[in-house]
Parts: sequence; structure tokens; C-alpha cells
Amino acid sequence: MTRFGGAATGRSRRLQGWALLGAALLSLGLSSWAQATHHALLDPAESAASANLVSSTSPAPAPSARPLLLVSSEFPPLIYSRGSGSPGALGDLLHELGQELGQPLDPSFYPFARALALTQRGPGVLMAPLARTPEREKTLRWVAVLYQNRYVLYGKKDRWAQLPPEPDLKAGRVAVLRGAIGRDRLRGLGFKHIVEEADYPRILRRLDEGTVDFVYAAEPTFLGALQTSGREPAAFVEGPSYDTRDIWLAASPDLNEAQLNQLRAALDKLKRDGRYAKFLQRARLKL
Repeated sequence: MTRFGGAATGRSRRLQGWALLGAALLSLGLSSWAQATHHALLDPAESAASANLVSSTSPAPAPSARPLLLVSSEFPPLIYSRGSGSPGALGDLLHELGQELGQPLDPSFYPFARALALTQRGPGVLMAPLARTPEREKTLRWVAVLYQNRYVLYGKKDRWAQLPPEPDLKAGRVAVLRGAIGRDRLRGLGFKHIVEEADYPRILRRLDEGTVDFVYAAEPTFLGALQTSGREPAAFVEGPSYDTRDIWLAASPDLNEAQLNQLRAALDKLKRDGRYAKFLQRARLKL
């Protein structure tokens, strides 16, 4: 054996020794340095194969269990943040749902459009109550129907003994809740002047001021807003209804099917044991 051959053999053995040491350290998970050393001492093909082997055999990190955030808007007496009886019949139902899931589901309150935007963006957000529409179909996941809403046009009796004919209605100024289904529905019917407001207290003030003529609203939530504000429902005249909609518990688009099914199973349990029926009766709602 020549001097050069002996040197080459010795070098080869040293490299093999370093490679074996790096592999041993890797298998024990002692350091990222060992992984880098092991790959550097191998030729490119062996390095790529080793990296693929480590990647394919290493367990994936467990996903973090992120608690769900429940958002809503002020819809007394159905769901609201302050005062006697809060958070309302729906708030209590959602709290019970959280109990079944083993995590808190107590609502954080936002203006309606803001709550909707938070749910569409996610991650891990639930929203109730919410009507299901084609425009929202692709930006949300839909957990379950909670109840039905009838949407009605209202005016004040001190101005209207009865609401005017439809051509005059369509020429009037109609207030709707910002982000709710009323705006697009009324536009499609030919209403010309639609005013959006963030909540029902603002809508009621505009009716009192005469800066709007009518309001188009979900029946239970509008009547609840009247009750909360100290106004009498008898002071308002009911006009036509253009919609009856299922009202849903919705979720942000990142929730997977297993999470949705867990929510549905918990809600089904509330239906079986009678707690859901008590919610409907207390809220004077229909499913």
C-alpha cells in the first residue's frame, strides 16, 4: 500500500467514524449540531436520503388545543351583555353548549358587522345568531340551525296609522342593521333609500328623530330592542314581511369536520335532554 493509499484509507475511516458518531447522536436526539455534522460528512446523495429519512420518521408536532372564541352582537332579550337576565336565552344555551364541550362558550360582544368579520377571518371563532346567505356561504362553516327568524318592516304609529302602499314604502328611508341581510334583500325588491346602522338603539333614535321612515328587522330581536329601550311594541305598526330565515350557529372557515361534528353532537345532547326546548320556549322562538 502506498503512502497516499494509506492516508486515504485513514481519512476514510475517520470520516466514517464521524458519520457514525453523528448518526448516533441524531438517534438520541441530543442536538441539531449532530444532524448538521452527520449530513456534512456524507456525500450529497447520502445527505439528501438521510434528511428525507429523518423527516419521514420524526413524529409531527401535536396541534395546540386552541379554545374557541364565541362572538355575538347585542340582541336583547335573546343575547346581550348587561342587565337583568343577561346573557339572555341564547347566551345561556351557548353557555350550556360550552359545558358539554368542556370549554367556556361565553360571548364577546361586538357590533354585528365586526363580529361577522372576526368570524370570517378566524381562527377558531364561533358566531350566533347569524342568517345563512349565499354571500356568506364560502367564508364560513355552518354548525347547526338554532331557530327561525321572520323579518318585518315596521313604522311608528304616531306617523303611520298603517303603513303606506308598497310603492310609497319603496320610496321611503329604511333603516337596517349594518351587515345583516336586510340591505341586499330590500335593494333587490327596489327600495331606494337604505340606511345602515351599527345597532338597534341607533336605529330607534333615527326613527324618533324622523331621519328614517321605517326599519326592516328580525322580529324577535327588534321587539327585544323595544323592550330594552322602554318603548312599547304597541307604538309601532307592522308592515310586510319579505323573509323567513333559519338562524345558525356559524364557525370560522378553519374549523375542521371533526370540530363541527363535536359541536353538533353537544347541541344534539341539549335537544335530547330538554334544555334546548326550554330555550325556545323562553325566547318565544320556533325551529
